[in-house]
Amino acid sequence: MVERSLYIFQFLEIKMDKRVFFASGKQKEFIKNVKNKSSLKWKEIAEKFDISENTLSKSYQFELSSIPYVLFRKMVAFIGENENNVLNQYNGKIIKEELIIGRKVFGEKRKVLSPIKITFTGTDLNLDISKVSYSKPDLNKRIKLPTQLTEELAEEIGMHFGDGFLSARKNDYRLKGNPLDERGYYVDYIKPLFKKLYNLDVNLKEFDRSFGFEIYSKAFWEFKTKVIGIMPGEKYGITLPEVLKIRNKKILAAFLRGLFDTDGCLCFKTRYGYSKYYPTIELALTSKKLIAEVAEIIKMFGFNPNVYFDEKYGKIAINGISALKRYEKLIGWSSQKNLNKINTWRNTYPQLSMTVMA
Repeated sequence: MVERSLYIFQFLEIKMDKRVFFASGKQKEFIKNVKNKSSLKWKEIAEKFDISENTLSKSYQFELSSIPYVLFRKMVAFIGENENNVLNQYNGKIIKEELIIGRKVFGEKRKVLSPIKITFTGTDLNLDISKVSYSKPDLNKRIKLPTQLTEELAEEIGMHFGDGFLSARKNDYRLKGNPLDERGYYVDYIKPLFKKLYNLDVNLKEFDRSFGFEIYSKAFWEFKTKVIGIMPGEKYGITLPEVLKIRNKKILAAFLRGLFDTDGCLCFKTRYGYSKYYPTIELALTSKKLIAEVAEIIKMFGFNPNVYFDEKYGKIAINGISALKRYEKLIGWSSQKNLNKINTWRNTYPQLSMTVMA
C-alpha cells in the first residue's frame, strides 16, 4: 500500500469584502427600521440598492445572511443615520473576511465574469387573455388571469418548467416537489404566489413521493397554452415561450429563480482539499432544447456555464465563488432550502483554514 504524504502548502491571505454581523435578532430590527423609515415597498428598496428583493426581504431580514459592509453603508446613509450609532444601537460589528487558503483557491477568487448583456429584443409585457374561455367552476372560484408579464409570473413559469406538469388530455396542472425539504417553500411561498397571481387557493397535500397540488381549470390551462405558449404534455420537447424573450433583466432573473429553485441544485463541493468549499449551481432537464435556451440566458447575465448533454438529459453547471455572488445578487432564491444552504456556507466560509492533502 502506497503511503500518502501530507503536504502543507504555502498559504496566501485573501482579503474579501467586509461584512456587518449583528447580535441575534438585531439585524431584523435594523432592516425593518430601514423599510419603515423609507415608506417604500421591499421591491422599491431593493431597486434603490441594486439587489434582489428576495435577498433583502428574506436573506437579510430573517438573518439568513450577514450584510455586506458596502450595502450597510448605503442603508445607513439612505435613512440619514450615523454608522457608529447604528452599530451601537443594534450591537453590530464590522468583520473582515480573511481566509488562509491555498494558491488554487486564490486563483478561483480572482475569476472575473463577463458584463451583463441581454440580447433579446422584445419589450411588450402585455398579455392578451381575450382568447381564454372560463368554465363555470372557474367563474365560481373567481379565477383571475394576469394581463401583464410580471416578475412574479415569470418566476411561476420557471416553477412550471421545473416541477410542473400540464396535461395534454384534460384541464389538469400539477406542481409537486420533494416532501423532505420543500414543504416550507410550497406552504410559505408558492401557495401565496398562486393566490396573488390567479386568486387560486391551492390545496397542498402529500402524495406518494411528493408534496404539492393539482389544479383542474379550463381558464388556467388555456392561459398556459394559448397566452403564455407552453406546450402541454411530456416536457421532453418543451421550449422557452416567446413571451419570455424580453429585454428585461428582472423578468429573466425571476424566471431563472423559479426554474432553479424547483428543479435545480445548489451544493458546495470539496475541492483543493477544502471540505464543502466550492459552490456549484446545477440544473438538469429532459428538454435539451430548453437547456440550451436557458444556458443562453445565463450567458447574457455574464456567467460562463458548463453545458453538456447525455442520452437522457441536458445539464448546466454554474461554478465558483464569483458566480455564486453574482447569482445571489441578480437572481437569488425563494426556496428556504437554498437559503439555509447559503447561510450554512457563509457561517463556515469566513473561518476556512485547512490543511491540504496532496
